[in-house]
Amino acid sequence: MLVRDGRIVEDDWTLIEAGDARPGVIAPLPAWRLAPDRAGVWVDGDAEVEDIAADILPAPVVAVRFAAFADGRGMSLARLLRSRYGYARELRAFGDIVPDLTAYMLRCGFNAFVLPDHRQAEVAIACMNRISDHYQASVQEPAPLFRRHTLGGNRG
Repeated sequence: MLVRDGRIVEDDWTLIEAGDARPGVIAPLPAWRLAPDRAGVWVDGDAEVEDIAADILPAPVVAVRFAAFADGRGMSLARLLRSRYGYARELRAFGDIVPDLTAYMLRCGFNAFVLPDHRQAEVAIACMNRISDHYQASVQEPAPLFRRHTLGGNRG
């Protein structure tokens, strides 16, 4: 089940573990490098962004695989792809995704999540919508709260 931009949607991509990259497929990085034209790419969450960013920036979708929900390196990778390298297309998380963490993943720059079933997709959407504003800066909102709100009519 795919949640993209806060909604459950039909997935128009097919993720493959092995094989050739081709349009409509999200292929592992080694296969994608051989034929990147109109194919998506997936990388492991522990990939070094500095080593792969220049290659994957043209991809229409970048999927980051989370081998374990407790491994936050994929969130760091997402944040760096968005903020340092300016990746502006679909950034999806797949693998061991816990719906409760999708709100944090969203703040790191992910805009799509692959979840096992409809119920978990609904929980993820509810988690993403439960807090309307945050004190800290994020990829979504680079300015912290105290910079966004006026104090006595003056901009912070």
